[in-house]
Amino acid sequence: MALVALIGCAGRSQPDDPAPEPEQSLAYGQPGDLISATPLAGAPAGILAWRVIYHTRDQNGADVAASGIVLAPAPGYGGAVPADGRQVIAFGHGTTGVADVCAPSLARPALAAVGNTFELVAQGYVVAAADYIGLGTPGRHAIYVAVPEGQALLDAARAAREITAVRASDQVIIWGYSQGGQAALAAGTMAAHYAPDLKVRGVVAMAPLADLPRSLMSMADTEGGVGYLLMAAYGVSVADPAVDLKADLTPRGQRLLTVAQQKCAVDLIEASGGLTERQVFVHDPLTTEPYDSVFAAQRTAVIGAMPPVLVLQGDADEVIRQPITDGVVRALCAAGTVVDYRRYPGASHSTIFDVSSPDLYAWIYDRFQDSLPMHNICGPTV
Repeated sequence: MALVALIGCAGRSQPDDPAPEPEQSLAYGQPGDLISATPLAGAPAGILAWRVIYHTRDQNGADVAASGIVLAPAPGYGGAVPADGRQVIAFGHGTTGVADVCAPSLARPALAAVGNTFELVAQGYVVAAADYIGLGTPGRHAIYVAVPEGQALLDAARAAREITAVRASDQVIIWGYSQGGQAALAAGTMAAHYAPDLKVRGVVAMAPLADLPRSLMSMADTEGGVGYLLMAAYGVSVADPAVDLKADLTPRGQRLLTVAQQKCAVDLIEASGGLTERQVFVHDPLTTEPYDSVFAAQRTAVIGAMPPVLVLQGDADEVIRQPITDGVVRALCAAGTVVDYRRYPGASHSTIFDVSSPDLYAWIYDRFQDSLPMHNICGPTV
């Protein structure tokens, strides 16, 4: 069950999980406009929390609602509030699934999916954590489709600024883990034109699902790996409604699809354990149109010139493998991006945060200090 490490912290669906807001007509709003902010209980002392719903754009540019979590220091905590507001960390979570109950903002216990961000709030930052489109709000989640993920991440940072008590500034660092690493890199490539009102100081990609085709291929023969391939194919069917995913699945694959649509990623990976791609798909989506082209396009969407990037990778990662991330770093360098690449010899996909967190915190602090130099693996220190 090594691949369960790819899953975020929202965990299994529970019978008493709260339902998402009922579908209703959405009044038009600009990307990042706040629709609602509901206080959440369960935060540690010194932290305020809200479940937010805000406007963003899907892969076709349509106005849609997305949900997420905003965390901020409570009054008297996190140090003095700067004159221009608190700096913001926009956080993208790892894979939780495609059903509404898998949304991190609906996790039980509350805030379980964002526990790794509490230390940043204690240091005085605001955290804006996106659920991504279609998790916890009407619509379907285009899982592993980079552009709408990135847009939801940037718009979460915008929405945080509309909560008066948060006192958030326009200074942002984007951080994502696993699937969230894909979202963070996509947000980095589009920030200048999609969200020019945000001053993005850097991007952190932790064990990033940045080369989707190669990562799916590397997981194909691993226990439960076909479950991730099924979720990726589901994402294609959301992005392109003309794709009839059920027709491309065997009867066993169609039963797995039902699991994916009703439960969360951990349940799907357990249900797909021991199954092969041939038992689930009529044709291998890694080599069959339109799936293979859409998978390839997700790698293109996360490679480009963007603000400075920190890549954190465990050499013992059994899910996002180190040689694949090496290739992503080379591509980012070739695109002209400044990259600091940190590798950790004993770190796996599930332990990378604990091992790398001191470097993460220091890098974030440094990036918000405009005058500090940054190590650049692509060339001289800048």
